[in-house]
Amino acid sequence: MKAVEAKKRLLEESVRLIQEQGLGGLSFREMARRAGVSHQLPYHHFSNREGILTAIALEGFTDLDDALVAAASLAANGAPQKILKEVVRAYVSFALKQPVHFRVMFRPELVPVERHPEVVAKAKASFGRLLNAVANCHPDVKRNDPRLLEIANALWAAAHGLATLWLDGPMRGNSPRLSLAALIDSATEMFSEAGASAKRLSQKRSDKLSAARTASSSTT
Repeated sequence: MKAVEAKKRLLEESVRLIQEQGLGGLSFREMARRAGVSHQLPYHHFSNREGILTAIALEGFTDLDDALVAAASLAANGAPQKILKEVVRAYVSFALKQPVHFRVMFRPELVPVERHPEVVAKAKASFGRLLNAVANCHPDVKRNDPRLLEIANALWAAAHGLATLWLDGPMRGNSPRLSLAALIDSATEMFSEAGASAKRLSQKRSDKLSAARTASSSTT
């Protein structure tokens, strides 16, 4: 078996182990047994537990970025709001399809990002897809306007929270008849409308103007 294929199989088996047994069930020896390689080979490719979890996180951010790019491309001929909707939908769909990756990617105690710049780079790239989709909905606003960053982070938090609540069970427990497909449709529609709306941007301008007037009146 070639080294690249062996590494891929070990990574696949590590994900399956976590899916079946949780993080406590992650064992290099069991990974090797399932992958059909020597029990020392995982240490050659990943060194330690942090190494394999980092590989899972990097694969996750790579897959997520690919999914966001594909979603934006498929909707490229549509209105900016439609593109934003599909990007948000792709984020939620990724989380539900690859729950092990999703849970590992955002756990700094498992993957200390300060030691893994390649993970940081992929994470920033995937967030940039969402930020671009938001910015395209507001062509009259400069790309470096911090208000766009606020909106993108709010959408990210909403989509992430939706996926987490579904995966962890509370949402299904409270609404056992809830259709996941319908939920994603409703949520992404709502999120994208909010992100594409100029209300937040206008409100911020009003707030700044009000604050300026207040400061001006207090000094006269």
